[in-house]
Formats: sequence, structure tokens, C-alpha cells
Amino acid sequence: MIMKYFVIFLSLLFTSCGQKNAFDCDGGIAKSKCSQRTKLEDARIALDAGDLDTAIRLLNELITDEPTAYEKYPLLAAAYAGRSGLEILDIVTANFGGNSSMLETMSSLIPTPTTLGDAYPKSLDDMNAANQTLLAIPEALRSATSSDKYAASAILQITLYQSAYAVMYLNKFTYSTSGYDPSLLSAMTADDAAAILSSLVAAGAASGGAAGSAAQAAIAAIQGQPGATDAEKIAAWSQAAR
Repeated sequence: MIMKYFVIFLSLLFTSCGQKNAFDCDGGIAKSKCSQRTKLEDARIALDAGDLDTAIRLLNELITDEPTAYEKYPLLAAAYAGRSGLEILDIVTANFGGNSSMLETMSSLIPTPTTLGDAYPKSLDDMNAANQTLLAIPEALRSATSSDKYAASAILQITLYQSAYAVMYLNKFTYSTSGYDPSLLSAMTADDAAAILSSLVAAGAASGGAAGSAAQAAIAAIQGQPGATDAEKIAAWSQAAR
């Protein structure tokens, strides 16, 4: 299950219920009675089961009650990203090096207006929520020098999710509900272009390994395209990279 493997990757899956693990408590097979599960354990179980609406609700409640419990933020971000339609396991293991462009690699992992139809704006909002959740962690606590155990996961997630958001945003202007349609690029405004570029800049600045380097390369490629505006440069890059 995609969400399960990603939470394992974050080293946050395994929880406890008293002295027993969550499976024993939930399955009723423990020899001794377990203590009642916490809300965080319920959120993790929901996340693992793919019940993303429940996971998001519970994690938001926990963060509202304890805003400085930053170790919960990557879990909430993962839930939002999963609900957006991002292929979580695939993006964690994706190869952002080699000859493939960041746009090409990311495009194989995210939904489009063609696949989601009228649900696409909600998907884009969820990916944005994933990024905003991570950015709510103080920068010093999600930096490469942070000793907090969630910092490395937050850095990688920011890199991947910001890149995904940039491409998903661009897809509004390259896909219709019926398929690939680059004629939509003419509708891209200066604000749209700024949103795409700012997400790529954030991804490149997060220092998330090969994915971060790919985002930096994408920015350089955009800047090298013909056009008088950022929107024109992004449009030219999008067509040249496919």
C-alpha cells in the first residue's frame, strides 16, 4: 500500500498501544488488554489504511491542540499529498537524474485535469496544503543542520511536493479534460507563472538531493527559453521538455 510504505520511509509508522503494537490492539489478539489508542495512533492507522480524510482530520485536531508538535506535520503533509493523487511511493523512489527532465519525471507521478476532471482544482489545493503544512515548521527546525528526527523527511517532502505542485499548476495550462492541449498555455498569467517559479525555487532551495538539483536545472532551463515574460518562457520550456 502506497501510504504504508511512505510512512515507513518517514520512520513514523510503528506506533504503540500500551505495551502492544497497534495491530495487536486493533486486532484483539494481544494476550493482555491494551490501553486505549491515542488520537495519533488512530491517525497513523487511518493513514496506513488510506483513509486520508480521517487522517487529515485527526492530525489537524492534534496540531491545533499542540501547534509546536512539529513531528506531526510531515504526517499531515503526506496525507494531503496522498489525497491530491500523488503516487507517494513512486515519487520517493523516482530517479530525478539521468537524461529525463524534472518535468518528464514528475509528470508520470501526478494526476492531470484529464485524469481527474472537475476534481483537479481540489487536488491542486491538497498539494498546496501539503507544502504549507511543511513550511509551517520553523525553518531552523527543518534545515539540514537540525537534529530533530523529522527534519530530513520534511526537507525531502518539501523538495518533492513543491516540484509536484509546480508541475500540477502548469498542467492547468497543458491538459484539458480531454487530453494534452498546449494551446491552453496562452491563458497563463504573470501570477500563474510566478506561482510555478516560486514552487520550483522552494524545491531547489530545500536541498532535497537529486530532486532539488532537478528543480534547479528546471529553473535554469526556463530562464534560457525565448520569451519576453516568465509565462512565455515557461510555455516554451513546457513544450520543449515534453
